[in-house]
Amino acid sequence: MANETQKIPPAVEKLIAEQTARFEAALAELGKLQSKGVAQMNAFIEGAARVTQEQVAFAEQLGGEWRKLVLAATRSTADLIAPKG
Repeated sequence: MANETQKIPPAVEKLIAEQTARFEAALAELGKLQSKGVAQMNAFIEGAARVTQEQVAFAEQLGGEWRKLVLAATRSTADLIAPKG
C-alpha cells in the first residue's frame, strides 16, 4: 500500500518542530555574531585608517621642521664662511 499517506505521530511532529525552532534560533544567533564581527572589523579598519592618517600628517610636519632646520643651519654656515664687508 505505497499510495497510502502515512500519518506522522504527534510526538515526531513536535520533535521536528522543536528541532526546526532550535535550528532557526542558532541561525539567528549566527547572524548576530556575524553582524557583530563585521562591526568590529569596520571599527578596526577605521581606527587603523585614522592612525595612518595621523602618522602621515606627523611625517609631513616632521619633514617641514627638518627642512627649516637645514635651511637655518645652511644660512648660519654661509654667514660664518662668507666675508662680511
